[in-house]
Amino acid sequence: MPAPPPTALPYHPELNGLRAVAVGIVLVQHWLEPPFPLGELGPSLFFVLSGYLVSGIIWKYKAYAGAPGPWWHRVGTFYLRRALRILPSYYLVLAGCAVLPLAMVREYPSWYVLPGANFLVYRFGGWGDGVGHFWTIAVEIQFYLLWPWLLGVLGRRLKLLLAMVAVGWGFRVLWSLWVSPNMVHMLLPANLDLFGLGAVLQLAQYQPWLARLARGRYVLLAWLGWAALNRWHPSGPGAQFWALGQGTWLAIADFLTIGWLLCVPAAGRRLGLGHAATQWVGQRSYGIYLCHLPLLVFWQRLVYHFVPDAAGRATLMAPWLLLCVLGPAVLLLSAASWHFVEAPIDRFKNRFRYVSAPRPLAKHV
Repeated sequence: MPAPPPTALPYHPELNGLRAVAVGIVLVQHWLEPPFPLGELGPSLFFVLSGYLVSGIIWKYKAYAGAPGPWWHRVGTFYLRRALRILPSYYLVLAGCAVLPLAMVREYPSWYVLPGANFLVYRFGGWGDGVGHFWTIAVEIQFYLLWPWLLGVLGRRLKLLLAMVAVGWGFRVLWSLWVSPNMVHMLLPANLDLFGLGAVLQLAQYQPWLARLARGRYVLLAWLGWAALNRWHPSGPGAQFWALGQGTWLAIADFLTIGWLLCVPAAGRRLGLGHAATQWVGQRSYGIYLCHLPLLVFWQRLVYHFVPDAAGRATLMAPWLLLCVLGPAVLLLSAASWHFVEAPIDRFKNRFRYVSAPRPLAKHV
């Protein structure tokens, strides 16, 4: 049998299926604008999944600051592999956005190239046309840069990881009090709870306490509670802090959901997360996520250019027609991205292997 790739970790198809669900939620929110706001649900799931998967890689291959042996080489390999996984497709779509052209990319290119789109969104307090979703890519890359150093300090200590989760919650509250509550979730420190909860899941996935906590009924109660919080919107000065409380509840619901799927994989199969179609979408979810908003703007410009009357434009921008036209288009684009860009680069990426840490010497009695 061929040797597994150098970063092979236990594969959980239900988590790949959860990626498909997360990207589907993002598409529904951005394309259909449903009456029930899904808001941060998709990105929050992606962030907890990233915390889980990336922490597993860093710990397995000792790619953190201060690890035994040439840790700086392994951290460099981690950065290189992450860059090869994320940046080629991102820059390809970014180039398409510049050609389209999308105003924010043309006017502030350096913020997207670096990338620092989350700072730009926070600075202006609004989304760029067709590129508003790039803030999550910026936060992910900043997370990759920080995580090997932070895990080098925290180690595999549950209490310290939970303390970092509390720091993320505390940052959102304090920043909202002292600076501004608007767009605080654009900043990396405000998402440390999500990434940290992913690391906690990686550390505790085989512990009995997680199996007791992450049960189906608790997952259901968590999501019902989050839905209730979303439906009740208090007015007045406390509204922004109510929104912060929703974010905390959402993080807990994400944690319980992923923990439940790790502890009870059969639940994921019953929900269809292991189905071939779901797995296909999950594998290509990054390309779908990158393309979905620029594609919407492209379609909108075609409609407004070629259809002069308002009624015709409204028909062509109707939610059902967007799904019928843009759904296959984004799947086709993501399939092309996977076949021609992501999969070949992923095979190339596996040439860069982590240097093994030295084994401790046996003690002679």
